[in-house]
Order: sequence, then structure tokens, then C-alpha cells
Amino acid sequence: MHYRLTLLAAIALIAACANPSVPNTAGTPDVATTRDTAGHCAALAGHTAAATAVTSAREVRDHDKLPPFCQVEGHIEGKVGFVMRMPVADWNHKFVVAGCGGFCGGLDPDKAGYSNSLNTALAEGYAAILSDSGHQAPNWQTDWALDDPRALELYAGAWMPLAVASGRSLAADYYQDAPRRTYFSGCSNGGRLGLYAAQRYPALFDGIAAGDGIFDLSGNGGIHGLWLLQTTRNPDGSAVISQAKVPLLARHVMQRCDALDGVEDGIVARPELCDPAPAALQCQSGEAADDCFSAQEVRAIERLYQGATVDGESLFPGIAPGSEAYWPIWVVGTDEAMAWGERAGEGYLRLAYGIPADAPFHPHDYQLGREIERIQALAPLVNATDPNLDALAAAGTRLFYYQGLADPLILPGRTLTYFDEVRAASQAQTLTDSARFVTVPGFGHCWERTGLTADDFNPLQIIDRWVEQGEAPDAVLAHQRDADGAIIRSRTLCALPARAVYQGGDPDSADSFRCEAP
Repeated sequence: MHYRLTLLAAIALIAACANPSVPNTAGTPDVATTRDTAGHCAALAGHTAAATAVTSAREVRDHDKLPPFCQVEGHIEGKVGFVMRMPVADWNHKFVVAGCGGFCGGLDPDKAGYSNSLNTALAEGYAAILSDSGHQAPNWQTDWALDDPRALELYAGAWMPLAVASGRSLAADYYQDAPRRTYFSGCSNGGRLGLYAAQRYPALFDGIAAGDGIFDLSGNGGIHGLWLLQTTRNPDGSAVISQAKVPLLARHVMQRCDALDGVEDGIVARPELCDPAPAALQCQSGEAADDCFSAQEVRAIERLYQGATVDGESLFPGIAPGSEAYWPIWVVGTDEAMAWGERAGEGYLRLAYGIPADAPFHPHDYQLGREIERIQALAPLVNATDPNLDALAAAGTRLFYYQGLADPLILPGRTLTYFDEVRAASQAQTLTDSARFVTVPGFGHCWERTGLTADDFNPLQIIDRWVEQGEAPDAVLAHQRDADGAIIRSRTLCALPARAVYQGGDPDSADSFRCEAP
């Protein structure tokens, strides 16, 4: 009897070593304590499969927020820099590719939150990889692509299959077992990459979580970018709109439009119904300039809401009312410093016109109506606007896409149009089985400023539940938290074409809302 128990324990130990994620059921130690995990991680420095050159491989046990992990750094095909992190213990047999923001160009493995980051996934047991997309530069600059077509191809999305192959190969080497699932999660440019993968590499991932994506890069970055710069900047480069007065506009719009969804809760949930009427804030005779807007400022604000228009024809949607609290980050800079959206718009236009960062660029020298062809020349390479997602459905891949209705950088009007295009171009069963587009009232751009609305939801958890358990995200529960992390509001986020309709009761409870189709 004693011999039989000893033999069974030995068999269980061998099985656990072969598969680190198998729970310990025979009283034997976890595999992470029975092998030299640090040595096994360091041995990945010799990994050369999948065109991967590893420059550093080390085990990290002193991270202040994470359990022990193996960190691998290197390059793929000599150009794509990456950082990969794999949990030493309790790997869930799943692998995540993270997106990157703006024009990418950097590696920040400790970036917090859900957007283009590693650590939330790592803490939940995923192996995860982050890429610079093939170049190193500030994420609003485009000089790296001016004379390097391959660099532009990689940034557009060609790096993703490379990162999948490399990451899966490293995980299989480290764990001696291949990942069972492969996911993508990204926001902003990461959201564009998610749709790019859905359209061009539909079988690359089991699930894609993407949001607030600049998938119409030539439109949002180019057409809207030029309109934005001509609106918010004078010809001498000074700011048209005083950043210090933006809170005045934000309060005005909230007073006018908060209740349009049937409840006053500090959120403009129906921006399409809102008439912001900025002219009501124009300075009158004798009024202090700090408490009102000049005629030039009012006209600029009206142009931002209106969107890019030439001869009465709308070329790109305007900025949604209710997003004003986020304008100082993305839209309205100062005389001394441009807002990030202004800088990125200029970066795209410099790329389109081949103008390096150290050369002058004067947006007022261009007439938008005459520049469309030049601005859109990059669209076939960098855009992800194909509305036919039938190949995604055929591959069995799931797509969860989220859009902040108060995003002033990646404009929700374009996402709503794209959803209508998908419904028209794809089979009805494709949306039923494979894709959900969810709107988030009051949500700005990719969690850059949290706590203003119910924006705490984990895209990776959502896509994993759909893939693993068949739980489609028709209604997503989101929370709003205070500075200490306490929940102060819950809200149901609805998949298009439905929206959350107030049913009465506590406006801070998701139970008071129901998803209803129009």
C-alpha cells in the first residue's frame, strides 16, 4: 500500500511538471517550486525561433505590484522591439498581445490600466507581449516612416503576426506547453490594430478586445487633424481657445444636455441630441473676458462641434458634446504647448506630405478641399475601415469593440457610422455570432482620466468570457470608482444598436437602466 501511494505521488509530480497550470492534487509542491524557474527563464536568452533575437531574459521577484514573472526582451526580424512577461506560477495557458498608442515607438511594460498594457493581464495569469511596432520615437512623431516603407508597414499592423509567432514560441519554450488561447487587447491606435487584425488577419486571434480606435487614420488624423489645427491654432501658432476657460464650456454643455437621456447624473449620454449653443457664452459689452468667450473662440468651438466640412459637405464628424472635460488633454493646448491631439494630427500630416519634424509646417497654408487626395493616399495601408467582417466570423474569432461617447480625440461619430457600415456589408449572423460594438456614455479616451463616469470594465475579461463560456457582451456591467477605489456608481453598457434607457430608481445603479434597441 505504501509503495502504491509513493508511485501515485511520483506520477502526479511528473504530470505537474509537464503542465504547470494543472492544480496540485497529490500533495506535491507547485511546479514553480520544483524547478529552477530563474534558470529556465535565463535560458530563453538563447531563443532564436520565430525570427526572435532575445537580448535579455530574467526572472523578476521584487515587483511591488505583481507576482513573480519571467521578463524577456529583444527584437523580431531585427526591427520590432518587444517586452514579454510570463507568470512564474499559475499560468492560465493563455497569451495576450497588447496594442500600442499613437504612432507607437516605445516600450512601457509597467503602463497601468487596461489600455495597451501588460500588467493587468499578467496579474490574472496571462503571458503577455508588448511591441514598439518596429521603431523608437515619441508617439506623436512620424519621422521614422518618411524613408522606410517597411517601418510604415510594420506600424500599420504587419508586426502583429510576428509578435504572435514570437510570443507563442517563447511561451512554449518557457512552459514546455503551447498557449491554448491567443488574444489581442488594445485601445486608441491599439483599437485600430484590433480592427486591422479583424479585417486582415481574421484567424490570428481567438478574441480581440479593442476600443476608441483610430481605425480611420487618414480621416481622423488627416482630414480632422488639419481641420483641428486650422481651428485651434492661429497662423502664428498661438492657441485660439483659452484652455483655462474650457471648464466654463463644460459646465454650460452639461446644464443643457445632461437630462436628455431622462436622468441628471453628470453625464451627457445622448450627445447626438445635444445642441451645445456656445454662442450663449460669447462676451457681451463690459463682461470680464475670463467669464466668457471671444467671438473668435466661439466660432472655433462651433467648428469643433461641426466637424470638417467643405462647401456644405461633411468630410468627418465633429467632436461630441459632453466631451469638454477631456479637451485640455487632447484638443485645446496653450500658446506654449500643443494638446496631444494637435501634435498627433500634425504628425500624420507631416507623414502624408513627407515633411520631417525639424522642418516648418504651417497648417493654414493648406485648403482642405484641395488636399483630400494627398491626405488620403496612405488610407489603403494604414486604415482599418473594411466593414465586411464575414471572414472574422468564418474563422470563429470574437470581436469586442468599445467606444467612449465623450472621446474628443477618436470621434464616436465615425465609430457609429462604421457600425452601420458593418451591418450593411456583413451577414446578419456575423454580428450575432462574432462582433459586439459597445458604447460608453461619458467615457473619454482610453482611461486617460478616470472617475468621471462608469468606465471600469476589463476588456480582456469580457472577450475571454465570450470565447471560453459563450457569454456575448450584449450588456456590460461597468463601475465608477472614487480616488480610493470605492464603487460610487454602476451602469449597464449596451451593445449597438441598443442604448441604456433609464427605468426610474437610483440613477447610480445599473439596475435602473435597461438596454433597449431604438
